[in-house]
Amino acid sequence: MVLKLLSRLFKKELLQLAVQDLFNTIGKDDILQEKSGEWYLAGKPLIKGRKEIIIAEAHTWINSKLWEVLRRDIQYQANKLMFEKSKTELDLISGKLWLYTLDVIKTRIESLAQEKGNFNT
Repeated sequence: MVLKLLSRLFKKELLQLAVQDLFNTIGKDDILQEKSGEWYLAGKPLIKGRKEIIIAEAHTWINSKLWEVLRRDIQYQANKLMFEKSKTELDLISGKLWLYTLDVIKTRIESLAQEKGNFNT
């Protein structure tokens, strides 16, 4: 019984590794994370200077006119797709996905601007 369970777990992990390698997926360890106050990117700690640059860039980005222009344009295009051009359920889902992606980007940049290394903490 235990051997059967271990066999299933091993198969699942092996399959996940194969799929990750085949499709070049990105895992949790590949993104920026904060652990015990230290920032890590791709499993490696960031040097203090790099961390400060990321925070400064986040401040610049979130307050930039370019971000406002892009954000509004994406919202407009997503709403246009959902409310004017949609012919199928997939069109509505696509528009919602655009808005979700925009929210993920906005939330991450705001977290970084607040000197938080984790997403939405």
